[in-house]
Amino acid sequence: MFQCSQCNKTYQRKSHLHRHEVTHTGASYSSCPFCNKSFLKREVARRHSKTCARKHNQPPPAAAKPGRKKQSCDECFSAKAACDRDSPCSRCQSLGKQCSFGDRSTPSTDCSTPGSPSTSLSRRDEPFFFLAHFSDPSIKQDKLAIAETAKRSARRNLDPLFFQEPFLPIDSISDYMPGFSVPDLFVQPLSVPSGQLSMEFLPESTLSSTISNKLSDIMINLVGTSNSMELANASQLDVAELASLFTIANLSVFISAYFQSLHWHLPIVHFPTFDPGKISNPLLLSIFLAGAMYTTSQDGPTFASKVLDIAEEYIFRQLANLSTTPYPAGPNLVPSLEIIQGALVIEMLQFGQGETGTRRRIRIIRHPCVISTIRSLGIFQSKRSVTSELYDDETWKAAVAEEVCIRVACWAFLADGFLTVCFNNHPTLSIFEMDCEFPWRSALFEAENASSFNEIASHTTERPLPSLRVFITRLLDENASEDLVQWSRSLVGEHLLILMYAMHSLAFQARTGLFGWVSTNPMKRAVENWRSIWNSLSSIVEKERLHHLGYPKHAEELWWLLTATLDRASGREVNLRYLENTATDDLENLNDFIRNIDAPRRA
Repeated sequence: MFQCSQCNKTYQRKSHLHRHEVTHTGASYSSCPFCNKSFLKREVARRHSKTCARKHNQPPPAAAKPGRKKQSCDECFSAKAACDRDSPCSRCQSLGKQCSFGDRSTPSTDCSTPGSPSTSLSRRDEPFFFLAHFSDPSIKQDKLAIAETAKRSARRNLDPLFFQEPFLPIDSISDYMPGFSVPDLFVQPLSVPSGQLSMEFLPESTLSSTISNKLSDIMINLVGTSNSMELANASQLDVAELASLFTIANLSVFISAYFQSLHWHLPIVHFPTFDPGKISNPLLLSIFLAGAMYTTSQDGPTFASKVLDIAEEYIFRQLANLSTTPYPAGPNLVPSLEIIQGALVIEMLQFGQGETGTRRRIRIIRHPCVISTIRSLGIFQSKRSVTSELYDDETWKAAVAEEVCIRVACWAFLADGFLTVCFNNHPTLSIFEMDCEFPWRSALFEAENASSFNEIASHTTERPLPSLRVFITRLLDENASEDLVQWSRSLVGEHLLILMYAMHSLAFQARTGLFGWVSTNPMKRAVENWRSIWNSLSSIVEKERLHHLGYPKHAEELWWLLTATLDRASGREVNLRYLENTATDDLENLNDFIRNIDAPRRA
């Protein structure tokens, strides 16, 4: 603890003490360039200057450069070890490591797992850069690399005027997410489609009451679920415990953090029309906890971790209830769809924690339940019926609703493929069930309103794509080159990732004898056809690789993996447990396989 010498107040960080001590001297760190009013923080002064009465038409001062000053060399930073900042530092000297002080203010262009150093190696030089680190047993935290995404993501801010000072310390967020500033959450209003009532225009008491009631309902449901799970007394919850976490201020921070982090890996919720006061409790809870886990530290808040298992049980009980009610259609599908969205979010969040028992439960029980529910609602056959050359607000929202269904189907399929690729889990979903259309490109889905959507769409000349089932069938066909050339002009990174997971799923089923008619040669042909498409889109792919925040940038590594799998499976090599097709709940078999196939290339 650090104590002020003048008023005896104590602080956990020295930087907080220094900030407090300035209040005794009357000094200031920054002032408004227009009226000279003084402020303790530069960004507070900048925010004031935007609305300063003396500003007139003058531009505001530039924003402060995000991130903290370097406190360690690259090796010590990756190891989270103390560094004496000599060059070379004593730790690197004692370990015989190369000591370097790279520029951490420059964002990495690779969404690598935290704890692993960035690299400028090309993908051909390092074909398994992401997968090798992802499957490395020595790397325990945030294996999905979501925290790295959050550091480089565009800010996604909610702006209810009544939000109070956040429960979590501002510095704890900025330390973990350089460039992510809590005060900035309350500066820019959320853009909403014309005609849609924004939270900032709702009466303060009305919105506060709506949100508070939802949070109260969630807390009560969690406590009831906890009690019914017959957990040990130390693990059970009560409302008093939950009240410090489920606050309106935290809701703003955590939702914004979710859309800055995990959303880019699971883009199934539409941010521009997102309204926390209207969505179902299961979806709001899953998003709230996901934001909490990726806000304060790499381990996530301790208390939020405690809540995860109970939240998972509550959400999946809601999902199970869907099977006892008539299956809805049209607008009536939305509440059911939101429960499925919440289940997918909590499934991915739980899997990212890396606990073996949790992974087994998700793989064996939870994930098949999600797939079964989506199947029963016919979402895997989702098609677009709303099309227009120029969308208005109403038709745009209708088109977005259809797109969300398509995305739920596609990312549920990707989750199924992820379990197959990484854990040899037998596919729960056949590619031949995937009769839905391909999702929009990200720019269209992230468009803030109908006008922005029309503007982006007007600059694209995409041809209609077939369903995934048809596309995969043509990839296997030796006479499909003309169709593939035409379709490839409309593909983007997400589409290529979906196709790659589909081929992994098909290859696994063929390898285990479930599809005897699919021999190695058609599979190799499909893999080469995919590679040809990837190469033909090399300029687009490279651009997406530099800017994309999710998994599509790693699709080429999955191609390398599938190629190696087909080669070694046909050669009947031994001592490769990954090819034994036995399901597992850890990544060691995948890591051993990658190291095995990568070693000869490095020799």
